[in-house]
Amino acid sequence: MIAKRLIPKALMGAVMISVLVFDCEQAFAPDTVPEYEVKAAMIYNFALFVEWPNGVSSRSPITVGVLGDDPFGPILETTFRGKTAQGRGFQVRRFARLEELQPCEILFIAQSERKRFPEIAGTIGNGSVLTVGDMKDFAELGGIVGFKVEQKQIRFEINLDAAQRAGLKISYKLLRLALPRPSTSQE
Repeated sequence: MIAKRLIPKALMGAVMISVLVFDCEQAFAPDTVPEYEVKAAMIYNFALFVEWPNGVSSRSPITVGVLGDDPFGPILETTFRGKTAQGRGFQVRRFARLEELQPCEILFIAQSERKRFPEIAGTIGNGSVLTVGDMKDFAELGGIVGFKVEQKQIRFEINLDAAQRAGLKISYKLLRLALPRPSTSQE
């Protein structure tokens, strides 16, 4: 209880992300935490360090969507159950096809949607959606947060240009933990 009063929630979140990112080799080792449990926890932590524009309702829950073949199963519900970010709860929705997509603040785009990514990006447009994915070169393709597994460590890179186009403000605390991302002229 004392630690809660002394350490701001944002700092606790930063510590949590640091542990997830820098200690993932152990967490991702066989017979420990499965890859998508780690990724679900990281997505939760991203929500703590992203600010959505004023037009996004601060009273409704943050909707976390999964588009395409869902690699998480029940892990997302378990991860987000009872948690809040920025005073808001969470709800999880799944969309098998792009045509079913409904508004959400965080959208995990499954690897099954790689070929349709340009169409998905066009549909989302500059909406205030934090796109997350683990397909190869996700951030280079125009997604905002791309997971990468390097030497059994789950890391992430952030496409800051895409985040700015979406009207999202990403905390420097999260940006410091991201992998450096080379610039591309396609953006």
